[in-house]
Amino acid sequence: MRKTQKILLLPFFALVLTCTSCSKFLDVKPDAYVVSTENYYKNAEQLDIALRGVYAILAETYTYGNSMQGRMGLEADEGFMHFPTDNGTMSYYVVNTTDDKLLNHWRAIYRGVSRANLLLKSIDNSAIDIDETKRAQIKGQALFLRGYYFFMLVSRFGGVPLVLDPPISSENEVIQLPRSSAREVYAQILLDMERAADLVPDITAAGSSGRISKSTVWGILARVNLYMAGNPLNETSRYDEAAKWAKKVIDLGYHQLNSSYGQVFINYAEDKYDLKESIFEVEFWGNGTGVYNTTGGAVGILNGIAYSATGTANWGFSQGIVRPHPWLYRLYDTDDLRRDWAISAYRYADNGKVDFTSANLIIERFCGKYRREYEKVQPKTNTQTPINFPLLRYSDVLLMYAEAINEVEKNPNNAYKYINQVRRRAKGLDINSVGATAADLNGMDYLSFKNEIRNERARELCFESLRKNDLVRWGIFYDSMKARLTEAPSGTNTLYVSMTNYYRNATQRDVIWPIPAYEIGVNPKLIQNEGW
Repeated sequence: MRKTQKILLLPFFALVLTCTSCSKFLDVKPDAYVVSTENYYKNAEQLDIALRGVYAILAETYTYGNSMQGRMGLEADEGFMHFPTDNGTMSYYVVNTTDDKLLNHWRAIYRGVSRANLLLKSIDNSAIDIDETKRAQIKGQALFLRGYYFFMLVSRFGGVPLVLDPPISSENEVIQLPRSSAREVYAQILLDMERAADLVPDITAAGSSGRISKSTVWGILARVNLYMAGNPLNETSRYDEAAKWAKKVIDLGYHQLNSSYGQVFINYAEDKYDLKESIFEVEFWGNGTGVYNTTGGAVGILNGIAYSATGTANWGFSQGIVRPHPWLYRLYDTDDLRRDWAISAYRYADNGKVDFTSANLIIERFCGKYRREYEKVQPKTNTQTPINFPLLRYSDVLLMYAEAINEVEKNPNNAYKYINQVRRRAKGLDINSVGATAADLNGMDYLSFKNEIRNERARELCFESLRKNDLVRWGIFYDSMKARLTEAPSGTNTLYVSMTNYYRNATQRDVIWPIPAYEIGVNPKLIQNEGW
Protein backbone atom coordinates (compact mmCIF):
# COMPACT_ATOMS: atom_id res chain seq x y z
CA MET A 1 0.00 0.00 0.00
CA ARG A 2 1.41 3.37 -1.00
CA LYS A 3 1.79 5.80 1.84
CA THR A 4 -0.60 8.60 1.05
CA GLN A 5 -0.15 10.39 4.34
CA LYS A 6 2.74 10.12 6.76
CA ILE A 7 2.50 11.38 10.29
CA LEU A 8 4.39 14.64 10.11
CA LEU A 9 6.40 14.89 13.30
CA LEU A 10 6.19 18.62 13.68
CA PRO A 11 8.00 20.52 16.45
CA PHE A 12 5.96 20.55 19.64
CA PHE A 13 4.82 23.88 20.96
CA ALA A 14 5.98 25.09 24.36
CA LEU A 15 4.03 25.26 27.58
CA VAL A 16 2.78 28.59 28.82
CA LEU A 17 4.31 29.28 32.22
CA THR A 18 3.04 31.89 34.65
CA CYS A 19 5.29 33.44 37.27
CA THR A 20 4.18 34.11 40.82
CA SER A 21 4.84 37.59 42.15
CA CYS A 22 7.88 38.42 44.28
CA SER A 23 7.55 39.90 47.73
CA LYS A 24 11.03 41.42 47.58
CA PHE A 25 13.17 42.73 44.76
CA LEU A 26 16.10 40.53 45.80
CA ASP A 27 14.78 37.20 47.04
CA VAL A 28 17.28 34.50 47.95
CA LYS A 29 14.89 31.88 46.65
CA PRO A 30 13.96 32.38 42.97
CA ASP A 31 10.36 32.65 41.92
CA ALA A 32 8.58 29.36 41.40
CA TYR A 33 7.05 28.80 38.00
CA VAL A 34 3.61 27.26 37.96
CA VAL A 35 2.37 25.29 34.99
CA SER A 36 -1.31 25.55 34.22
CA THR A 37 -2.90 22.99 31.89
CA GLU A 38 -6.45 24.16 32.50
CA ASN A 39 -8.22 24.86 29.22
CA TYR A 40 -4.96 24.27 27.36
CA TYR A 41 -6.53 22.01 24.71
CA LYS A 42 -9.77 23.08 23.08
CA ASN A 43 -10.50 20.55 20.34
CA ALA A 44 -9.50 17.36 18.54
CA GLU A 45 -7.06 19.14 16.23
CA GLN A 46 -5.06 20.51 19.14
CA LEU A 47 -4.99 17.11 20.83
CA ASP A 48 -3.77 15.49 17.63
CA ILE A 49 -1.00 18.08 17.27
CA ALA A 50 0.03 17.32 20.85
CA LEU A 51 0.02 13.59 20.08
CA ARG A 52 2.30 14.18 17.11
CA GLY A 53 4.67 15.87 19.49
CA VAL A 54 4.75 12.69 21.60
CA TYR A 55 5.46 10.57 18.51
CA ALA A 56 8.14 13.01 17.33
CA ILE A 57 10.58 11.86 20.00
CA LEU A 58 10.99 8.55 18.16
CA ALA A 59 12.49 10.41 15.21
CA GLU A 60 14.79 12.79 17.12
CA THR A 61 18.52 12.96 16.47
CA TYR A 62 19.42 11.23 19.73
CA THR A 63 16.93 8.38 19.31
CA TYR A 64 16.09 6.58 16.07
CA GLY A 65 16.73 9.66 13.95
CA ASN A 66 20.49 9.26 14.22
CA SER A 67 22.32 8.00 17.32
CA MET A 68 20.56 4.65 17.54
CA GLN A 69 21.54 3.86 13.93
CA GLY A 70 24.91 2.37 14.86
CA ARG A 71 26.35 4.97 17.21
CA MET A 72 25.32 3.51 20.59
CA GLY A 73 26.66 -0.05 20.39
CA LEU A 74 23.23 -1.65 20.07
CA GLU A 75 24.46 -4.04 17.36
CA ALA A 76 26.67 -5.74 20.00
CA ASP A 77 28.03 -9.01 18.60
CA GLU A 78 26.41 -8.67 15.15
CA GLY A 79 28.67 -5.93 13.90
CA PHE A 80 30.88 -3.05 14.87
CA MET A 81 31.34 0.68 14.42
CA HIS A 82 33.82 2.07 11.92
CA PHE A 83 33.54 5.82 12.36
CA PRO A 84 36.77 7.45 13.59
CA THR A 85 34.88 10.62 14.53
CA ASP A 86 33.22 8.66 17.35
CA ASN A 87 36.36 6.93 18.58
CA GLY A 88 36.67 7.17 22.36
CA THR A 89 32.89 7.36 22.87
CA MET A 90 30.10 4.88 23.58
CA SER A 91 30.08 4.09 19.85
CA TYR A 92 33.23 2.07 20.53
CA TYR A 93 32.14 0.92 24.00
CA VAL A 94 34.18 3.64 25.68
CA VAL A 95 31.15 4.59 27.75
CA ASN A 96 31.45 7.47 30.18
CA THR A 97 28.95 9.50 32.17
CA THR A 98 29.61 12.68 30.17
CA ASP A 99 29.07 11.27 26.67
CA ASP A 100 26.79 13.70 24.83
CA LYS A 101 24.93 10.88 23.07
CA LEU A 102 24.12 9.36 26.45
CA LEU A 103 22.90 12.60 28.00
CA ASN A 104 20.86 13.70 25.01
CA HIS A 105 19.33 10.24 24.62
CA TRP A 106 18.14 10.40 28.25
CA ARG A 107 16.82 13.94 27.77
CA ALA A 108 15.03 13.16 24.52
CA ILE A 109 13.17 10.21 26.00
CA TYR A 110 12.14 12.17 29.07
CA ARG A 111 10.81 14.89 26.76
CA GLY A 112 8.62 12.19 25.27
CA VAL A 113 7.46 11.17 28.73
CA SER A 114 6.74 14.81 29.61
CA ARG A 115 4.72 15.41 26.46
CA ALA A 116 2.72 12.24 27.04
CA ASN A 117 2.07 13.26 30.65
CA LEU A 118 0.78 16.68 29.64
CA LEU A 119 -1.55 15.15 27.07
CA LEU A 120 -2.80 12.47 29.46
CA LYS A 121 -3.40 15.08 32.17
CA SER A 122 -5.73 17.00 29.85
CA ILE A 123 -7.32 14.32 27.67
CA ASP A 124 -10.33 13.59 29.88
CA ASN A 125 -11.39 17.24 30.17
CA SER A 126 -15.07 17.21 29.22
CA ALA A 127 -14.80 20.76 27.87
CA ILE A 128 -12.69 19.58 24.93
CA ASP A 129 -14.80 19.34 21.76
CA ILE A 130 -13.97 15.85 20.48
CA ASP A 131 -15.67 12.62 19.47
CA GLU A 132 -15.34 10.12 22.32
CA THR A 133 -13.92 7.38 20.09
CA LYS A 134 -11.24 9.78 18.89
CA ARG A 135 -10.52 10.84 22.47
CA ALA A 136 -10.02 7.22 23.52
CA GLN A 137 -7.70 6.51 20.60
CA ILE A 138 -5.51 9.53 21.34
CA LYS A 139 -5.39 8.56 25.01
CA GLY A 140 -4.42 4.99 24.13
CA GLN A 141 -1.58 6.12 21.87
CA ALA A 142 -0.24 8.52 24.51
CA LEU A 143 -0.37 5.79 27.16
CA PHE A 144 1.47 3.34 24.94
CA LEU A 145 4.15 5.84 23.97
CA ARG A 146 4.76 6.80 27.59
CA GLY A 147 5.16 3.11 28.38
CA TYR A 148 7.44 2.62 25.38
CA TYR A 149 9.68 5.51 26.44
CA PHE A 150 9.96 4.11 29.96
CA PHE A 151 10.76 0.74 28.36
CA MET A 152 13.61 2.34 26.41
CA LEU A 153 14.92 3.85 29.64
CA VAL A 154 14.61 0.89 32.00
CA SER A 155 16.07 -1.64 29.57
CA ARG A 156 19.24 0.43 29.19
CA PHE A 157 19.61 2.45 32.41
CA GLY A 158 17.85 0.22 34.95
CA GLY A 159 15.54 1.89 37.46
CA VAL A 160 14.79 5.52 36.59
CA PRO A 161 12.63 8.33 38.02
CA LEU A 162 9.03 7.39 37.35
CA VAL A 163 7.60 10.73 36.22
CA LEU A 164 3.85 10.30 35.73
CA ASP A 165 2.53 13.87 35.90
CA PRO A 166 3.53 17.14 34.28
CA PRO A 167 5.37 19.37 36.77
CA ILE A 168 3.11 21.89 38.43
CA SER A 169 6.02 23.96 39.72
CA SER A 170 9.74 24.50 39.27
CA GLU A 171 10.33 23.79 42.96
CA ASN A 172 13.09 21.20 43.45
CA GLU A 173 10.87 18.90 45.47
CA VAL A 174 8.51 18.71 42.52
CA ILE A 175 10.96 18.17 39.66
CA GLN A 176 13.65 16.16 41.48
CA LEU A 177 12.58 12.57 41.96
CA PRO A 178 14.55 9.53 43.13
CA ARG A 179 14.95 6.46 40.97
CA SER A 180 12.21 3.85 41.11
CA SER A 181 13.33 0.24 40.96
CA ALA A 182 13.42 -1.51 37.60
CA ARG A 183 10.56 -3.72 38.77
CA GLU A 184 8.44 -0.68 39.61
CA VAL A 185 9.14 0.90 36.22
CA TYR A 186 8.22 -2.31 34.42
CA ALA A 187 4.99 -2.49 36.42
CA GLN A 188 4.06 0.98 35.15
CA ILE A 189 4.97 0.01 31.59
CA LEU A 190 2.63 -2.98 31.76
CA LEU A 191 -0.13 -0.83 33.24
CA ASP A 192 0.16 1.83 30.53
CA MET A 193 0.39 -0.62 27.66
CA GLU A 194 -2.39 -2.92 28.81
CA ARG A 195 -4.70 0.08 29.22
CA ALA A 196 -3.67 1.27 25.77
CA ALA A 197 -4.53 -2.09 24.18
CA ASP A 198 -8.22 -1.54 24.92
CA LEU A 199 -8.25 1.99 23.48
CA VAL A 200 -6.26 1.98 20.23
CA PRO A 201 -7.75 0.78 16.92
CA ASP A 202 -6.83 -2.41 15.11
CA ILE A 203 -4.12 -2.05 12.52
CA THR A 204 -6.41 -1.89 9.49
CA ALA A 205 -8.30 1.02 11.05
CA ALA A 206 -5.05 2.73 12.03
CA GLY A 207 -4.01 2.47 8.37
CA SER A 208 -0.34 3.12 9.10
CA SER A 209 2.55 1.31 10.71
CA GLY A 210 3.57 4.68 12.10
CA ARG A 211 0.45 4.82 14.26
CA ILE A 212 -0.08 2.64 17.32
CA SER A 213 -2.52 -0.21 16.80
CA LYS A 214 -3.64 -3.19 18.87
CA SER A 215 -1.09 -5.30 17.01
CA THR A 216 1.64 -2.85 18.03
CA VAL A 217 0.66 -2.93 21.69
CA TRP A 218 0.30 -6.72 21.84
CA GLY A 219 3.61 -7.29 20.08
CA ILE A 220 5.56 -4.85 22.24
CA LEU A 221 3.93 -6.32 25.36
CA ALA A 222 5.38 -9.67 24.28
CA ARG A 223 8.81 -8.02 24.09
CA VAL A 224 8.41 -6.29 27.46
CA ASN A 225 7.48 -9.57 29.13
CA LEU A 226 10.43 -11.37 27.52
CA TYR A 227 12.75 -8.72 28.93
CA MET A 228 11.18 -9.14 32.37
CA ALA A 229 11.59 -12.91 32.15
CA GLY A 230 15.32 -12.50 31.56
CA ASN A 231 18.10 -10.58 33.25
CA PRO A 232 18.10 -8.64 35.48
CA LEU A 233 14.61 -9.35 36.87
CA ASN A 234 14.49 -13.05 35.95
CA GLU A 235 10.74 -13.26 36.44
CA THR A 236 10.47 -16.51 34.47
CA SER A 237 6.69 -16.62 34.86
CA ARG A 238 6.67 -13.76 32.37
CA TYR A 239 7.41 -16.18 29.52
CA ASP A 240 3.79 -17.27 29.72
CA GLU A 241 2.67 -13.64 29.41
CA ALA A 242 5.02 -13.08 26.47
CA ALA A 243 3.54 -16.08 24.69
CA LYS A 244 0.02 -14.82 25.39
CA TRP A 245 0.58 -11.40 23.86
CA ALA A 246 2.50 -12.67 20.84
CA LYS A 247 -0.24 -15.24 20.19
CA LYS A 248 -2.86 -12.48 20.14
CA VAL A 249 -1.06 -10.91 17.18
CA ILE A 250 -0.80 -14.28 15.44
CA ASP A 251 -4.42 -15.26 16.15
CA LEU A 252 -5.68 -11.98 14.72
CA GLY A 253 -5.23 -13.77 11.40
CA TYR A 254 -4.27 -10.61 9.55
CA HIS A 255 -0.50 -10.51 9.73
CA GLN A 256 1.78 -12.56 7.53
CA LEU A 257 5.35 -12.48 6.30
CA ASN A 258 6.14 -10.72 3.05
CA SER A 259 7.28 -13.45 0.66
CA SER A 260 10.48 -11.45 -0.01
CA TYR A 261 12.80 -10.51 2.86
CA GLY A 262 14.48 -7.82 0.79
CA GLN A 263 11.16 -6.26 -0.18
CA VAL A 264 10.43 -5.52 3.48
CA PHE A 265 13.33 -3.07 3.51
CA ILE A 266 12.74 -1.77 0.00
CA ASN A 267 9.29 -0.74 1.24
CA TYR A 268 10.84 1.35 4.02
CA ALA A 269 12.92 3.20 1.41
CA GLU A 270 10.07 3.59 -1.10
CA ASP A 271 7.55 5.00 1.40
CA LYS A 272 5.24 2.01 1.25
CA TYR A 273 3.39 0.51 4.19
CA ASP A 274 3.20 -3.26 4.50
CA LEU A 275 0.85 -3.55 7.46
CA LYS A 276 0.91 -7.33 7.46
CA GLU A 277 4.68 -7.54 7.96
CA SER A 278 5.73 -4.18 9.40
CA ILE A 279 3.61 -3.59 12.50
CA PHE A 280 5.38 -0.56 14.00
CA GLU A 281 7.95 1.74 12.42
CA VAL A 282 9.45 5.20 12.93
CA GLU A 283 8.24 7.65 10.30
CA PHE A 284 10.64 9.88 8.38
CA TRP A 285 9.73 12.23 5.58
CA GLY A 286 11.50 14.16 2.84
CA ASN A 287 15.15 14.83 2.09
CA GLY A 288 15.90 17.76 4.37
CA THR A 289 14.82 20.46 1.93
CA GLY A 290 11.73 22.58 1.47
CA VAL A 291 8.96 22.91 4.03
CA TYR A 292 9.72 19.64 5.81
CA ASN A 293 13.42 20.24 6.23
CA THR A 294 13.66 18.62 9.67
CA THR A 295 11.49 15.54 9.23
CA GLY A 296 13.99 13.20 7.56
CA GLY A 297 16.34 10.83 9.34
CA ALA A 298 19.77 9.27 9.03
CA VAL A 299 18.61 5.75 8.15
CA GLY A 300 20.81 4.70 5.23
CA ILE A 301 23.20 7.60 5.71
CA LEU A 302 24.81 6.09 8.78
CA ASN A 303 23.96 2.41 8.38
CA GLY A 304 23.86 2.00 4.62
CA ILE A 305 26.25 0.92 1.86
CA ALA A 306 29.01 3.53 1.75
CA TYR A 307 29.02 6.03 -1.09
CA SER A 308 30.89 9.30 -1.40
CA ALA A 309 29.14 12.64 -1.14
CA THR A 310 31.02 13.66 -4.30
CA GLY A 311 30.01 10.58 -6.30
CA THR A 312 28.44 11.11 -9.71
CA ALA A 313 25.98 8.20 -9.58
CA ASN A 314 22.61 8.58 -7.86
CA TRP A 315 23.12 5.94 -5.17
CA GLY A 316 22.75 8.38 -2.27
CA PHE A 317 25.49 9.40 0.13
CA SER A 318 26.24 7.01 2.98
CA GLN A 319 29.00 6.90 5.57
CA GLY A 320 28.62 3.14 5.88
CA ILE A 321 29.66 3.11 9.53
CA VAL A 322 28.08 -0.25 10.48
CA ARG A 323 30.19 -3.26 9.50
CA PRO A 324 29.32 -6.95 10.04
CA HIS A 325 31.27 -9.34 12.20
CA PRO A 326 32.38 -12.45 10.24
CA TRP A 327 30.54 -14.53 12.85
CA LEU A 328 27.23 -13.12 11.65
CA TYR A 329 28.05 -13.85 8.02
CA ARG A 330 28.99 -17.46 8.85
CA LEU A 331 25.78 -17.87 10.83
CA TYR A 332 23.77 -17.98 7.59
CA ASP A 333 23.49 -21.04 5.35
CA THR A 334 24.82 -20.37 1.87
CA ASP A 335 21.27 -20.56 0.46
CA ASP A 336 19.82 -18.17 3.06
CA LEU A 337 18.56 -15.19 1.05
CA ARG A 338 18.80 -12.91 4.06
CA ARG A 339 22.59 -13.05 4.20
CA ASP A 340 23.37 -10.97 1.13
CA TRP A 341 20.61 -8.53 1.96
CA ALA A 342 21.52 -7.93 5.60
CA ILE A 343 25.24 -7.94 4.73
CA SER A 344 25.89 -6.21 1.43
CA ALA A 345 27.18 -8.41 -1.38
CA TYR A 346 28.34 -5.38 -3.34
CA ARG A 347 29.57 -1.83 -2.96
CA TYR A 348 28.63 1.27 -4.90
CA ALA A 349 30.84 2.82 -7.55
CA ASP A 350 30.20 5.70 -9.93
CA ASN A 351 29.95 3.27 -12.84
CA GLY A 352 27.75 0.68 -11.14
CA LYS A 353 27.70 -1.95 -8.40
CA VAL A 354 30.89 -3.86 -7.71
CA ASP A 355 30.49 -7.34 -6.20
CA PHE A 356 32.59 -8.36 -3.24
CA THR A 357 34.66 -11.44 -3.94
CA SER A 358 36.40 -14.08 -1.84
CA ALA A 359 39.46 -11.83 -1.89
CA ASN A 360 37.56 -9.24 0.15
CA LEU A 361 37.27 -9.53 3.91
CA ILE A 362 33.78 -9.83 5.38
CA ILE A 363 34.45 -6.75 7.49
CA GLU A 364 34.82 -4.72 4.29
CA ARG A 365 31.11 -5.21 3.66
CA PHE A 366 28.33 -3.04 5.03
CA CYS A 367 24.95 -3.29 6.66
CA GLY A 368 22.80 -3.77 3.57
CA LYS A 369 19.28 -3.47 4.96
CA TYR A 370 18.82 0.24 4.35
CA ARG A 371 19.75 0.88 0.72
CA ARG A 372 19.39 4.42 -0.53
CA GLU A 373 19.26 3.24 -4.13
CA TYR A 374 15.54 2.54 -3.62
CA GLU A 375 14.53 5.99 -2.36
CA LYS A 376 11.82 7.67 -4.40
CA VAL A 377 12.29 11.19 -3.01
CA GLN A 378 14.58 13.22 -5.25
CA PRO A 379 17.14 14.61 -5.06
CA LYS A 380 18.92 12.31 -2.64
CA THR A 381 20.65 14.68 -0.26
CA ASN A 382 23.65 14.13 2.01
CA THR A 383 21.84 15.12 5.20
CA GLN A 384 18.47 13.33 5.50
CA THR A 385 16.58 10.36 4.07
CA PRO A 386 12.89 9.40 4.08
CA ILE A 387 13.66 5.75 4.96
CA ASN A 388 11.53 4.49 7.85
CA PHE A 389 13.01 2.34 10.60
CA PRO A 390 11.37 -0.89 11.87
CA LEU A 391 10.46 -1.18 15.53
CA LEU A 392 8.33 -4.33 15.31
CA ARG A 393 8.00 -6.78 12.45
CA TYR A 394 5.77 -9.85 12.27
CA SER A 395 8.80 -12.14 12.00
CA ASP A 396 9.87 -10.85 15.43
CA VAL A 397 6.44 -11.74 16.83
CA LEU A 398 6.76 -15.28 15.46
CA LEU A 399 10.23 -15.68 16.96
CA MET A 400 9.15 -14.23 20.30
CA TYR A 401 6.27 -16.69 20.49
CA ALA A 402 8.53 -19.61 19.57
CA GLU A 403 11.04 -18.59 22.23
CA ALA A 404 8.43 -18.02 24.93
CA ILE A 405 6.52 -21.26 24.36
CA ASN A 406 9.77 -23.23 24.42
CA GLU A 407 10.55 -21.67 27.80
CA VAL A 408 7.06 -22.31 29.16
CA GLU A 409 6.85 -25.95 28.04
CA LYS A 410 10.59 -26.73 28.20
CA ASN A 411 10.38 -28.34 24.78
CA PRO A 412 9.97 -26.87 21.29
CA ASN A 413 7.21 -29.12 19.92
CA ASN A 414 4.73 -26.25 19.76
CA ALA A 415 7.34 -23.73 18.62
CA TYR A 416 8.51 -25.23 15.33
CA LYS A 417 5.54 -23.98 13.32
CA TYR A 418 6.42 -20.36 14.04
CA ILE A 419 10.19 -20.34 13.62
CA ASN A 420 9.84 -22.46 10.48
CA GLN A 421 7.74 -19.76 8.78
CA VAL A 422 10.66 -17.38 9.21
CA ARG A 423 13.17 -19.97 8.00
CA ARG A 424 11.09 -20.90 4.95
CA ARG A 425 10.91 -17.30 3.81
CA ALA A 426 14.67 -17.09 4.25
CA LYS A 427 15.16 -19.96 1.80
CA GLY A 428 12.64 -18.66 -0.74
CA LEU A 429 10.11 -21.41 0.04
CA ASP A 430 6.34 -21.24 0.40
CA ILE A 431 5.76 -20.10 3.96
CA ASN A 432 2.48 -21.96 4.33
CA SER A 433 3.22 -25.13 2.37
CA VAL A 434 1.86 -28.35 3.86
CA GLY A 435 4.44 -30.86 5.06
CA ALA A 436 8.07 -30.51 6.00
CA THR A 437 10.57 -28.57 3.92
CA ALA A 438 14.35 -28.53 3.86
CA ALA A 439 14.31 -25.31 5.88
CA ASP A 440 12.31 -26.70 8.80
CA LEU A 441 13.64 -27.46 12.25
CA ASN A 442 12.46 -30.53 14.15
CA GLY A 443 13.61 -33.13 16.66
CA MET A 444 15.44 -30.69 18.94
CA ASP A 445 15.50 -30.60 22.73
CA TYR A 446 14.79 -27.54 24.87
CA LEU A 447 18.38 -26.31 25.14
CA SER A 448 19.36 -26.81 21.51
CA PHE A 449 16.22 -24.99 20.35
CA LYS A 450 16.93 -22.18 22.82
CA ASN A 451 20.34 -21.67 21.23
CA GLU A 452 18.88 -21.87 17.73
CA ILE A 453 16.31 -19.16 18.54
CA ARG A 454 19.16 -16.89 19.62
CA ASN A 455 20.93 -17.46 16.32
CA GLU A 456 17.74 -17.08 14.29
CA ARG A 457 17.05 -13.71 15.87
CA ALA A 458 20.50 -12.57 14.75
CA ARG A 459 19.90 -13.77 11.19
CA GLU A 460 16.46 -12.22 10.93
CA LEU A 461 16.67 -9.05 13.03
CA CYS A 462 20.30 -7.95 12.79
CA PHE A 463 20.94 -4.19 12.61
CA GLU A 464 17.47 -3.34 13.93
CA SER A 465 18.76 -2.06 17.32
CA LEU A 466 17.58 -5.16 19.19
CA ARG A 467 20.64 -7.34 19.62
CA LYS A 468 22.31 -5.83 22.67
CA ASN A 469 19.12 -6.01 24.69
CA ASP A 470 18.64 -9.63 23.62
CA LEU A 471 22.13 -10.56 24.80
CA VAL A 472 21.60 -8.74 28.10
CA ARG A 473 18.30 -10.45 28.87
CA TRP A 474 19.83 -13.83 28.01
CA GLY A 475 22.71 -13.10 30.39
CA ILE A 476 25.38 -13.62 27.72
CA PHE A 477 26.35 -10.09 26.68
CA TYR A 478 29.91 -10.02 28.00
CA ASP A 479 30.74 -13.58 26.96
CA SER A 480 29.38 -12.96 23.45
CA MET A 481 31.38 -9.76 23.00
CA LYS A 482 34.59 -11.45 24.13
CA ALA A 483 33.89 -14.44 21.89
CA ARG A 484 33.63 -12.10 18.92
CA LEU A 485 36.95 -10.55 19.93
CA THR A 486 38.74 -13.91 19.84
CA GLU A 487 37.19 -14.61 16.42
CA ALA A 488 38.22 -11.26 14.96
CA PRO A 489 40.81 -11.33 12.16
CA SER A 490 44.05 -9.53 12.91
CA GLY A 491 45.67 -6.67 11.01
CA THR A 492 46.73 -3.05 11.19
CA ASN A 493 44.39 -1.21 8.83
CA THR A 494 41.66 1.03 10.21
CA LEU A 495 38.90 -1.59 9.89
CA TYR A 496 40.86 -4.06 11.99
CA VAL A 497 41.57 -1.39 14.58
CA SER A 498 37.91 -0.34 14.82
CA MET A 499 36.75 -3.92 15.16
CA THR A 500 39.31 -4.87 17.78
CA ASN A 501 38.70 -1.73 19.84
CA TYR A 502 34.92 -2.18 19.73
CA TYR A 503 34.98 -5.70 21.13
CA ARG A 504 37.97 -5.25 23.43
CA ASN A 505 36.46 -2.18 25.09
CA ALA A 506 33.25 -3.95 26.12
CA THR A 507 33.19 -4.72 29.85
CA GLN A 508 30.83 -6.52 32.20
CA ARG A 509 29.40 -3.23 33.43
CA ASP A 510 28.27 -2.38 29.88
CA VAL A 511 25.13 -4.47 30.31
CA ILE A 512 23.68 -1.21 31.57
CA TRP A 513 24.43 2.43 30.84
CA PRO A 514 25.37 4.93 33.55
CA ILE A 515 23.05 7.71 34.55
CA PRO A 516 24.38 10.85 32.80
CA ALA A 517 26.61 12.87 35.12
CA TYR A 518 24.76 16.09 34.36
CA GLU A 519 21.46 14.58 35.54
CA ILE A 520 23.04 13.47 38.81
CA GLY A 521 24.47 16.97 39.19
CA VAL A 522 21.07 18.65 38.91
CA ASN A 523 19.16 15.95 40.79
CA PRO A 524 20.97 14.87 43.96
CA LYS A 525 18.29 12.24 44.61
CA LEU A 526 19.68 10.14 41.75
CA ILE A 527 22.11 7.33 42.60
CA GLN A 528 24.59 6.13 39.97
CA ASN A 529 24.51 2.58 38.64
CA GLU A 530 26.95 0.18 40.25
CA GLY A 531 30.37 0.21 38.61
CA TRP A 532 29.97 3.66 37.09
